[in-house]
Amino acid sequence: MANENDLIVTLQSLDPTILTRVVRLDQHSPNFAIGDLSVRRLSDRGIINPDGLWLFSGQGRDERGERPWSVVLKILNLPEGGGTDEDGYELLVARSGLTERLPGPVKAQRFYETQKRPEAAWIWMEHVQPKSSDPWRLEDYAFTARQIGRWNGAFLNGKALPREPWLKRQQYRIWINRDNNAEAYNFPLNQKYITGTTRARQERLWAEREQFFRVLESLPQVFSHFDLQRRNLFIRTGQDGRDELVAVDWAWCGIGSVGAELYSLVGGSVTLLEWPVSALPELDAVTFSNYLEGLREAGWLGEAELARLGYTAWLAVWWGCVFPIAFTFWASEGFRSYALQQFGVAGEAMYEKWMPWLEAILDYADEARQLASKLGMKITSL
Repeated sequence: MANENDLIVTLQSLDPTILTRVVRLDQHSPNFAIGDLSVRRLSDRGIINPDGLWLFSGQGRDERGERPWSVVLKILNLPEGGGTDEDGYELLVARSGLTERLPGPVKAQRFYETQKRPEAAWIWMEHVQPKSSDPWRLEDYAFTARQIGRWNGAFLNGKALPREPWLKRQQYRIWINRDNNAEAYNFPLNQKYITGTTRARQERLWAEREQFFRVLESLPQVFSHFDLQRRNLFIRTGQDGRDELVAVDWAWCGIGSVGAELYSLVGGSVTLLEWPVSALPELDAVTFSNYLEGLREAGWLGEAELARLGYTAWLAVWWGCVFPIAFTFWASEGFRSYALQQFGVAGEAMYEKWMPWLEAILDYADEARQLASKLGMKITSL
């Protein structure tokens, strides 16, 4: 923990004018004066950037009196030389003001200030605090799916899509085509647990991935966050006293098909062991029905099968195509401590928890093929 302690000391001694400027923006007060200050790690559960979130908090005062304050610093480590736009994608999002121009009801955390350094990008942002720290129940997922449906639906009912040239499109190509599917089957646990039948189903999906991509690109397109798994979502009480949904970590946002957002709300939550795969049918039914209702409330009158196809096809290619590779990475002995940090379980025990999820994903691929055929599209490697 020495390195962490050294970083805390460094953060505590940063230029006070920067922190004061950020806190005044957060407090909506140009005269707010910081009193005491503490710095601690906010979370170590980020998959890509587990060491990057830091909470600054303390007491302060202005003409309205004394009160607590808190803001978050996200540190994105960059490759030597500053990296590319892909490396600093969330920095682009924060600097663009894009999230401030998006329609409701899904909100983003407020971005206050950014600094790009030789080795890292610093993003100062709002500290989003949920109304409850309890595990999510089905009704929380239902509320979230409905809000996401209303949000996506705005882009299907007249709201223009963002036009930033750097926005991500076809993220599945970035995610999938860099991997070697056949090589992953050499991993001992893949050989032990993945049966011949399951492997044949997964390899069929891999062979058909370009056809799945074309189907997704033919569907109605919306702006999406694309990483709305449970850890990136907060339900809090809004200024009007009603629940509101706030999403953080906009490093994957971009343009994609209607329905695709549910691949992370459902699939990401199951993959990260935030929801048991044994209860997947309940989660699926509640989230999709509420998402569809949200689309309807936003004025979209398209066929429900289009949204269902976007959801099932994106989930199938995003998780199903990479699962043998993901097993190899997360279940290897070299990543044991990292897996324990992220999932609370590691090695073969984690592998066993994930195996039923792979079978479910392949069932989603079958459903996507059936929906595509019903809608006059064709997915086949035969």
